[in-house]
Amino acid sequence: MVSENCYVAQSDVVDCDIGGDRALLHLQTNTYFTMNATASALWLGLSEPKSLNEMVQIVTEKFDVTDDQCRADIETLVGQMVEANVVKVVADEAK
Repeated sequence: MVSENCYVAQSDVVDCDIGGDRALLHLQTNTYFTMNATASALWLGLSEPKSLNEMVQIVTEKFDVTDDQCRADIETLVGQMVEANVVKVVADEAK
């Protein structure tokens, strides 16, 4: 069986709500990352490791969007968050 990557928030990132949007600051690199309400809902779910499918479910349950509509956007967002070092990739066995 092939394991699916999961994603989890870095422990040295602090965040705050700014009117429904969210601002993140990586304390080690001083990287600042802002996100809209949709991405904010996703971020709040990443306190524990989540697979791409679980992240799609978080967004589709909260917002009026289909799996197909949001999957590509989530993949792009998660890629940006990994690149900004606010989220890390873990194997699903770490869940």
